[in-house]
Amino acid sequence: LGTEIFEELNLRVQAFISSHLKATTGFLTASTIHFPAMKSTMTNLWHPIKGVRICDLGEKMYLFQFFHAMDMNKVLKGSPWTFNNHFLVLYKLELGEDPLQIPIVLTPFWVQVYNILTGIFSDILVVQLGNFLGNFLEHDVSVLGKGKRNFMRIRVQIDIWRPLKMRKKISFGGKCSYVNFKYERLSLFCFYCGRLGHNDSFCEERMNLGVEIVEMGWDLSIRAQSRRFLAMNSIWLQEEGDGDNGGIDAEFGNFRKEQKTPGWKIRYGENVDPVLGFTLAGGSLHVGRGKENSTPNAMDQDL
Repeated sequence: LGTEIFEELNLRVQAFISSHLKATTGFLTASTIHFPAMKSTMTNLWHPIKGVRICDLGEKMYLFQFFHAMDMNKVLKGSPWTFNNHFLVLYKLELGEDPLQIPIVLTPFWVQVYNILTGIFSDILVVQLGNFLGNFLEHDVSVLGKGKRNFMRIRVQIDIWRPLKMRKKISFGGKCSYVNFKYERLSLFCFYCGRLGHNDSFCEERMNLGVEIVEMGWDLSIRAQSRRFLAMNSIWLQEEGDGDNGGIDAEFGNFRKEQKTPGWKIRYGENVDPVLGFTLAGGSLHVGRGKENSTPNAMDQDL
């Protein structure tokens, strides 16, 4: 009797896994996706403990079946993902849903918000900004007010068919200011229409104008610097000229002035790409809540 109960429970677990731990996905690209390479790359990137099964549904649509909830949640939490610079848009399937009939239009992003005026931060403002960008999910204020890394992070679901937002006008206490947005892990997007999945050379909206040279409305300023690059800028590090450092800096100051061979700062620091977070030669560097204010504020539409 005990064996029969165990087998029945096992069958129920397997039925739950086969019907619940699935995600359908599509790639936001007109290019061909090499299925074997994609399977191998994504599996090695995710490292699912219990494994994952990937099926090709055709039309750049794929079905991912996970065998443990933690593996699936880790992948969903880590979105957005890319393969060969193409966005992978994931959707968690519910029981009975047909993966080929699901409109995949939303993808999550962490967005950094800059130039927030001191004293106006509040949970209401966070939610308003999140819903302006897309659909608000959560926020992180751990680096707000910390020197050069003074920004707030908001996680939102973004409609992949709409242009990315660049800034927002905020009115508070009779004063107006703009907050700027930078998107983390932002891959391919169009400088002309601001949409994901293509560049301006393959933009249908631009081609329909019939104009060869047009003014671009977006640029790389909305792409956030990589976490690796930000980790290099330590808040405890004092550069020469920041003040009287004393100690070792004073002792070896003359040596630095007379040094003729470029040091690590010149060889690495000046060649580090601020977006990619590693040197252009291929090397990489490893360095090894604000007050709530419930005062309502008016928010005007902007890009």
